[in-house]
Amino acid sequence: MRSSSWFGQALIAVVLVAGGAILWRTSEAEHRLAAAERDLVTLRYEEANAQAQDPGRIASLLPGNGGLAADAKSLNATAAYWQGDYDTVASNPDAKLLAANAAYRTLRKQGGTWQAVVGKMDSVVKSYAEILREQPDNAEAGFNYEYIVRLRAVLAARKQPVAPFDASATLTLHGFEGAPPEESDMKKFKMIVPMRPDERLEAEKAGKGTTKVRKG
Repeated sequence: MRSSSWFGQALIAVVLVAGGAILWRTSEAEHRLAAAERDLVTLRYEEANAQAQDPGRIASLLPGNGGLAADAKSLNATAAYWQGDYDTVASNPDAKLLAANAAYRTLRKQGGTWQAVVGKMDSVVKSYAEILREQPDNAEAGFNYEYIVRLRAVLAARKQPVAPFDASATLTLHGFEGAPPEESDMKKFKMIVPMRPDERLEAEKAGKGTTKVRKG
């Protein structure tokens, strides 16, 4: 009886230690994934890619963490896209929208005759259409689909060569970098700082004149 009791306690201890190790590794993977997301939104794509690599490998070894591994793969694909590594994105079967975007960026980067560009756009249009069949509510895919269709029609009507255009040098996750209008005079720019309530009260008192006393 004592040996069986000791064996049961030892087994429970092993299970608890294993469970604790799994939870610790899962927590570490989630922490690194959160750091990767932070690096991504702050435009540190290389750091985001490196942070998302380890959680993907860790999650693949942990039971019940398929969602964590999928998030890591998605972050890797997103970081690669914004780094301009379109070939890596296109090879990821789980990143269909990013792959379609990457295919469009690649053809714009290469340019060429209008026939060649329009032909490549046909495959991009098909990619967006496939995404919309699977995800009818995907607003980004819908917008990109309509944009590519209209752009293809314009290029086919003009019948002119398409100049190469590489947006990866200036385009970021948050869009193109903003700048003041070219003809604006920044010297006339004024910053208005809101006054505190006590300052407003003093200003109101200073603007009021004293009550005039009528003589006679």
